[in-house]
Amino acid sequence: MFLAIGASLTGLAVQTASRRHRIRNLQPPVVAWGDSLTAGAGVTGAGRRYPAVASGLFTPPRTILNEGIGGQTSTQIAARQGAVPILVTATGPLPLRLAREWDFSGGLQGWMSRAAANPPAQVRTENGALVIEALGTPQTGAQVWLGETLPQGTVCTVEFDIDLGGGGWVEVGLANAPSAGHASGDWSATLGFSSGGRKSLTFTVGTALLPTANSLLVMPHTRVGTYRIRDMRISTRSQVGLGAKSVNVLTNSGAFSGSINGSIGGVSGTITTDAAGNWTFARSTPGPRVTLAADSVFVPEKSVSLRDHDAWIWAGRNNFSDPARVKADIAAMVAHLGHGRFLVGAVLPSANDTASGVAMIQALNADLAAAYGVRFVNLVGALQAAGDGTAGDASDIAAGRIPRSLRSDAIHLNDAGYAVVATAMAAADQGTA
Repeated sequence: MFLAIGASLTGLAVQTASRRHRIRNLQPPVVAWGDSLTAGAGVTGAGRRYPAVASGLFTPPRTILNEGIGGQTSTQIAARQGAVPILVTATGPLPLRLAREWDFSGGLQGWMSRAAANPPAQVRTENGALVIEALGTPQTGAQVWLGETLPQGTVCTVEFDIDLGGGGWVEVGLANAPSAGHASGDWSATLGFSSGGRKSLTFTVGTALLPTANSLLVMPHTRVGTYRIRDMRISTRSQVGLGAKSVNVLTNSGAFSGSINGSIGGVSGTITTDAAGNWTFARSTPGPRVTLAADSVFVPEKSVSLRDHDAWIWAGRNNFSDPARVKADIAAMVAHLGHGRFLVGAVLPSANDTASGVAMIQALNADLAAAYGVRFVNLVGALQAAGDGTAGDASDIAAGRIPRSLRSDAIHLNDAGYAVVATAMAAADQGTA
């Protein structure tokens, strides 16, 4: 009896331990949102950034994504995270993006002889190839209606395999056909070939002869021969300028730079910036022309894909002088998560802050501690407790600042300082699990 009970208890303990092990292995990944402190300014290597160090403090090591960008305010960080809407106004309609391909295994698939002159080239398919039998007639070959009008400025990429079959060169270009059933019209062949193999061509719509285009053509022109085209594709790139935005998230350490993926009006794409802060949105998926309303919401891709992750929020250093804004941004970030697996790190004072600035940060941190309780991580206290005891560190601590032995400059930490942050965040995460 006692043996059976003991064996049963031992089995239960093993099952419980196994369950705990499985739970540890199923820990959700973490995303660390922040500014240059999260990005790791001052470290000697990427592996010394606090999210990377914290990852190794879990068993097994935990995935912790670093979404820190230097110089950003709590509002910019919250906008990237999805809590603060990014409103944009386009300078015009978003042009169509075209993506078509022809493998010629199912017939001509819309290709026909270009009826520009007699006798026209003979066009057929054979063994998965488009076959063009050129008879030496000018401006003839094969042409396909694209079903869309490509406006001036559209950048096109055309790819295909070609076998000249002993014939001469061919030209590839675009045309304005009067209708889908009439493969003719004005044309502008842009490139010629005299060799076989895979081709990848890029050209831009918009010439005096061809300001717009609706057809793709392949012309042996005046040559005689049998030409075979396989696996032909055409794709276009389209973009539009964004003349206004409510939050500029494409900054890094005071400079305009970078890009961000997301969607506007249900259209996926990427926003990029130039050095002057001008934004351009380039769509990434095929679709028709879209007119975007003023103040359309741009939804960052990561605001959706990372929403279920545990969140470590360390924001507000770059706009601590507006504590109401910092607190509102952090509250919005927490609300956007839709779950309670988050931490909020304390705002750090700088060695360059005035006494009143340090006091303002202390009051801000007190408010954050009151709002988030055990989910607030007192990083200032952790760093001050890790000082080396020298007179310099003691002076910093007495002034409410971060010990100089843990800093690489007035605000950024060194490897040892970031290790303290990593330990404090990991411990707080495990304590609130």
